[in-house]
Amino acid sequence: MTERAGWRCLLQQFRRTRHTDHVLGTHPVTRLDHVRELVDALELPATIAPEALAAKLAQSRGRPIKVLPYPEVIVAGFRHADEPLPYGVWIDDPAADYVFYRTDTTPSHQRHIILHELGHISCRHVGNQVARDPVDEDEPDQAAVIGAVKRAGGFAEDQEQAAESFAYLIERQTRPNLSATGETPADRYRLLED
Repeated sequence: MTERAGWRCLLQQFRRTRHTDHVLGTHPVTRLDHVRELVDALELPATIAPEALAAKLAQSRGRPIKVLPYPEVIVAGFRHADEPLPYGVWIDDPAADYVFYRTDTTPSHQRHIILHELGHISCRHVGNQVARDPVDEDEPDQAAVIGAVKRAGGFAEDQEQAAESFAYLIERQTRPNLSATGETPADRYRLLED
């Protein structure tokens, strides 16, 4: 083997190791190139519903991911308090992950919200953790969920950008009619509208 071929072999091994570290690692993913590696590693079909992606991620995570609209009691509480309800939130419950989203927006925007929150999960960000409901062990404590929703948006800017990039890359890969890119986030959202 020539010296050049040896270096090429070593470089290929390094690239494989580097890819594995970011795709299968334990640290939060925040760099765009690493987000791309995560999305590529998912090997998604040409079209996929967010719930099917959640099931795929849940399988690799080893616990369920439940994608649900916000419970009406939370929506009513935020309206009553005249507080803005975040478009989506990820609740990191000890037994399951919950992704809540608003229903008072377009179906395409709802899809993007869900994909954004799944991006936080896939990128191994630290979510809003809540305790179990003492009465119903199968559900998170409702007061704790309300508190987590009020704290939503507590991710660092680089984590928010990673989750947004994840959602955009999934949309681009699984919805070919959205293959055109926008220069700004507002342009990209316009592409997602029904």
